[in-house]
Amino acid sequence: MNRNLMKKAEQWKSLERATLKQREIAEAYYAEELMDLITKEFIKNNKDKVYEQVDVMILSVGTSYEPLVLNLSLFHPAKILFLYTEKTEKTIDQVVEFCALSSSDFQKAQVNEVDPLDIYKEIKKAYLKWSSEAPMYIDITGGTKAMSAAAAMAGAVIDIQLIYMGTTKYLTDFRKPDPGSETLYYISNPYEVFGDLEIEKALQLFQQYNYVGAKEKLQKLLDKIPDPVVRQELELVCFLAESYEHWDALEFEEAYEQMQKLTAHLKRDMQANQKLIMADFYHPLKEQEDVLMHLAMMKDMLKKKDQMSIVSNLEYMIPLMFTMHENANIREKQEKYDSATLLYYRLLEMIEQRRLAKYGLNVSSANFREIVYDYNQTPEYREYGREERFCLYKEQMKELKIEVFGKCNSSYLPEQISLLDGFLHLSVLGDEIMKEGNRKASDQCKRLRSVVYLRNNSIFAHGYAPVSYQDYLKFKNFVEDLFEKMCVLEGIEYNKWQDKVAFLDPTNSKYCSLGVKTIQG
Repeated sequence: MNRNLMKKAEQWKSLERATLKQREIAEAYYAEELMDLITKEFIKNNKDKVYEQVDVMILSVGTSYEPLVLNLSLFHPAKILFLYTEKTEKTIDQVVEFCALSSSDFQKAQVNEVDPLDIYKEIKKAYLKWSSEAPMYIDITGGTKAMSAAAAMAGAVIDIQLIYMGTTKYLTDFRKPDPGSETLYYISNPYEVFGDLEIEKALQLFQQYNYVGAKEKLQKLLDKIPDPVVRQELELVCFLAESYEHWDALEFEEAYEQMQKLTAHLKRDMQANQKLIMADFYHPLKEQEDVLMHLAMMKDMLKKKDQMSIVSNLEYMIPLMFTMHENANIREKQEKYDSATLLYYRLLEMIEQRRLAKYGLNVSSANFREIVYDYNQTPEYREYGREERFCLYKEQMKELKIEVFGKCNSSYLPEQISLLDGFLHLSVLGDEIMKEGNRKASDQCKRLRSVVYLRNNSIFAHGYAPVSYQDYLKFKNFVEDLFEKMCVLEGIEYNKWQDKVAFLDPTNSKYCSLGVKTIQG
């Protein structure tokens, strides 16, 4: 400590304070002889603690000017806001004088010392006005306990660094710190302790398939959690949440991009830590990345309206169909049966489109004269020419419609094929997917018609009421049976693909230590 400071501090302590006049003399000596030396000592002892330029500082003002002078002298903020009460406005004048502040250097706001709402409002105003000019600090040294507590709570909520001037050598008789012992203290963000609870909430949203909510909460936590290891793991979970958010919304390019980021970061970080969260998921995640890559590749074909290139290629259709299946299962778990029914309906359409594509039929613009027949299934077409085959096909289609619907007024075949008509076409073509033991083709079509009717009554289709759980199960079971049958016919490993596209839960990683487990454990 500066020798001159020590000498003058001892002299100040020895001054008489029995009368008011003597106390005023002691105060004046402190201000005129000690304060400048204390400030220099404080800066020398604490300058290494300053790690950034502070643009804005908010200070709660009490009856003591010294701590405010010290922190302002150390940080030199560009903008200053004093929060004062009717009793403490004079303190600001002393601070302004010692720090040589001009009127343009600071603003002041009067608050009610016992009403925290006043403090909250003023800090919020300052934050909204100056938040772009970060960093912003709040000095809670001065003011009443209620003022300091309110300022601290406000700072914690909006994640502003809190500081105060303290000492380990407080002189009770003189009601001041021992000169030269003044020390700067940073108050840690409560997220250092309570962050685990917020992480747990984010993970619960993830488990509820609310990937948008999980991602938003995780992104906020990334800016607040001080532990670099926890932040590293949160970033990985955030990548997964964002990828699943897009995948769930059928935004395949964006989902692929986020999954690429996740696997790249995971691969890099696993070199230093083999027990990182989701390290045991690395290979399944790489498989999902590959699935998303094929889904993202469809973009150019969709732009060209080249649906046949998609439905004719299992590299695209398998991931697309199993995505629909997984999304439908998620909606079921969320008890959104109408949405799940729509997704299963789309899967049913894909089954129809895929099987019709084998015969050269595009559901958007079918050319029935150019059907590629499988003569093993329909040998009667072998002996006919192009036009005769077309006439025979129309006649068989008409007969089937009469069996299914009880009537058919025309043999006209629309070039745009509806879902039900698509399966009628598959029946006429003798496709294996429409064969069910010894049942007639018309019986299978009637069953299909009845389950499609359940979907059509949904409020999301042509009806006015939500789908009941019982009706949903009937529809789901029918579609899943047909989907499994298609997978068998086309040599697709149903269980393997179901596992491949299943959305993973990071809390199931054997290395997961995020959330309240870290507190309880």
